[in-house]
Amino acid sequence: MKVINFTFFVFLFLIITAKASELEVKWRTNLLVPRPDLASSGSHVCFDEQGTQIIKDGAEDPSDVAFSNDGLTYVIGNIRNDGITNRIIVYKLTKPFDLDTVKNDCSQFRFNPWKDMTTETNERVESIRFSRDGSKFFIVNENGEIFSYDLSTPFDLSTRSYITELDLTGSRISIEFSADGMQLFKLDGKNLDPTIEVYDLPGPYDTSSATLNYTLDLNDTEIETLQSPAQMQALDFEFNDTGSAIYILAQTTSPGNDTGFSKSAIFQYNTAANYDISSVQFKGRWNVVFDPDDAFSGIGKPYGFAFGAAGMKLFVTNHREDASSVDRTNEYNLECPYGIYECTSDARSNLGSQVELAKQNISLNTSTIFKRFEWIKRNRNKENLNNFSINIDTDNRLLLSLKDNLQASLNNKKSQSDAKNRRSDWSYWNHADISIGSFDATLFEKPKQIRTRGLTFGADKKYGENKYFGTAVRYGNSGADIKYSAQAINLESLTLNIYGTIPTDQYRYSNAILGLSILRFDQIFSGKVTGKRNGKQAFTALNFRTKKTYGKFNFTPSGRFNYGITNLSHFTDFISKAKRGTDIIYDEKTFETGEIAGGFLFDINEIKVPDGILRPNGGFEMILDISPDLSFNHSNVGGTKTNKATIEKYSHKRLKGNIGFEAIYENGITFSINYEKITHKDRERSYSHQDTILFKFGRINKNDSEFVMNFNPNQNNKTELSYTKRFNNFNLKMDTNYSLFSKIPEYGANLQISGTF
Repeated sequence: MKVINFTFFVFLFLIITAKASELEVKWRTNLLVPRPDLASSGSHVCFDEQGTQIIKDGAEDPSDVAFSNDGLTYVIGNIRNDGITNRIIVYKLTKPFDLDTVKNDCSQFRFNPWKDMTTETNERVESIRFSRDGSKFFIVNENGEIFSYDLSTPFDLSTRSYITELDLTGSRISIEFSADGMQLFKLDGKNLDPTIEVYDLPGPYDTSSATLNYTLDLNDTEIETLQSPAQMQALDFEFNDTGSAIYILAQTTSPGNDTGFSKSAIFQYNTAANYDISSVQFKGRWNVVFDPDDAFSGIGKPYGFAFGAAGMKLFVTNHREDASSVDRTNEYNLECPYGIYECTSDARSNLGSQVELAKQNISLNTSTIFKRFEWIKRNRNKENLNNFSINIDTDNRLLLSLKDNLQASLNNKKSQSDAKNRRSDWSYWNHADISIGSFDATLFEKPKQIRTRGLTFGADKKYGENKYFGTAVRYGNSGADIKYSAQAINLESLTLNIYGTIPTDQYRYSNAILGLSILRFDQIFSGKVTGKRNGKQAFTALNFRTKKTYGKFNFTPSGRFNYGITNLSHFTDFISKAKRGTDIIYDEKTFETGEIAGGFLFDINEIKVPDGILRPNGGFEMILDISPDLSFNHSNVGGTKTNKATIEKYSHKRLKGNIGFEAIYENGITFSINYEKITHKDRERSYSHQDTILFKFGRINKNDSEFVMNFNPNQNNKTELSYTKRFNNFNLKMDTNYSLFSKIPEYGANLQISGTF
């Protein structure tokens, strides 16, 4: 009977398509809240927090815009100074960062922030900002006073409570914060002497006090050459999400589009290090262009701007002084994150993806091997022995008798071993795994989708009564797609796993794994490989088990410990190969990872099927991540300062569950499938998970290997040792010869592969 041994492997291909264009203009008209024709019609009568019916344009004279992290809350500040529309207007969107989807109902509201103060004022609202986590909101008036609020529900201004005021004085003020909230940046847009001041705060986003640290004079920058100082004014500014670039909006005194050398523009600068404006480097500018409206005359002037969708969109307010014109917020699509002039890279999200892929390489290797341990446990009595034989070619009766006795002894031992379920044969197996993970955004990293495919080949053998030893090689191909970004990471890995089972007493035993991996990362920007990074990895894992089972599902407790060390090489991300941008140098880094897990496993009693048996199995674990905090160094090519990026763990605690079955057939073929899910449990307002499917195919071997010793004293005592292994239709033979008693020894070694079809 011809037996065909095959390997089944499923590849999951993710086809990624992207369409982008440089500053594709999509201008939007702010809807009236409510529209005048609906202002008195039943359910569409809407009121503000003071009970005043809303009958005017909700975005009259917009000065600044801000968004919630999910892009579904859109906030506008107004500069109109009539005592009525000095308000904050909140819109709700049905699609993130898409102004086409503004809800035209009473879910929008507006409020007068000055009524929250002890002494009501009616100054213009110049600037608005949220903290990164949305727990605080800030308003700046025309006198440079900063008013801060706590929000009990992030980004929900209806849950605000006024905290304090910080008076920094100035004119046309705009503010920004560093990523950790420990520094406050204030743009003072004075016509003749615009500056950006840097203040140290006593705590994250704590504006109860501020200490001046540094002042950047914008007259020393390219903004001075926009026009003569009397005809320009810096009004608003933004950092990108890492602080590696700063963008400054300068407005001309006369409205209109760019018709010559210069008009209103947004300038892009690179910082010396993240949020370090001590020596900014000018990169370029984009002249603000507004589309004229056929229904109303006039173009308008920009007052404020904001980025959305992790820098893939730009929003600019369009203030029209003509009373008959409708003020707007213009929406622009960008070809790459923050790509007003050149693309910027999110180094922290890149590094976070590399760390997560490296950790998953350890997790998937150990998970695969531990699945093999469980298979051995359930099938320990079905292992086979190898076949050994001795041939002695001689006429010497004594040697022939010795040969017969030795062969009989080997055959007897083999027969005894067969009676003990042939426990010493090598068993060969392979495993395929497919994993998809979705990781929500953190305060400092963009969300990402991670996919992994792997194929493992292994072999193991039983020694004695309860000891096993084996080795396996896994090839993995992984990728991380960083959302709202032009960036992605690919990883190829090759891992050697050495594993074994050692009993500690009659009822308990330990499973151990030692793994060595080679890693190769490809950095991708806008679909092009812009950098390559090499890595090395060593890890170990211990699993503590007991032979005792409980209940009809055969529950058994399990404990596990993983520890790994990963080294990532120095490399440069050449963004400029894909788009206009600044290249980034990443330093070499060695880091540790580890986790402790405890839970239980189960396997249901055998279910008979035609020509075999079926066993359902599964388990549940609580995993504690004990990895230390990680920080990486990187710098811009040509720069003089180094940035430090701290990588957050997605969670300290995770839940892991798996369920599957294995089938064992009488012809020796085995098959199993297992579904595994890991969820991250302790991040607020986020849900990150990893789903893995593992396929295993194997074959229990029967007498398909042979060890032979040939001794011929009639040919100069020639001795031959050979080992033959049969793989289906192929034979692998290794042999050596040696003249045992010759004064001039002769010896050699041969490797032979043959096939029969």
